[in-house]
Amino acid sequence: MIIITGTIKVESEQEVARLRDALARRAERSRADDGNIDYVFTQNLEDPTEVRLIEKWESEEKLNAHLQLPDDEFGSVMATAKIERAVVTSNDVASEKVLMER
Repeated sequence: MIIITGTIKVESEQEVARLRDALARRAERSRADDGNIDYVFTQNLEDPTEVRLIEKWESEEKLNAHLQLPDDEFGSVMATAKIERAVVTSNDVASEKVLMER
């Protein structure tokens, strides 16, 4: 399983608001892609100018296929976003353990 985590810090809460709908649509489209287990953007409760990304994919091949799919809206929004810092990392995970379930 591949787990992607990311942090996108933008210049203001207004910028997060401007990006919100496009990010939500990106997540919705991505969850429908073959091999996707989970895909979500969230706003940091402690820093409302920071957006977090978490993705889970069945395999690196499925992730790479997803990355090749065109997404003009997402590309356009990210190209114009007032980003101060962005970091996205990929982790190859052999197993997953549930720590809490309710």
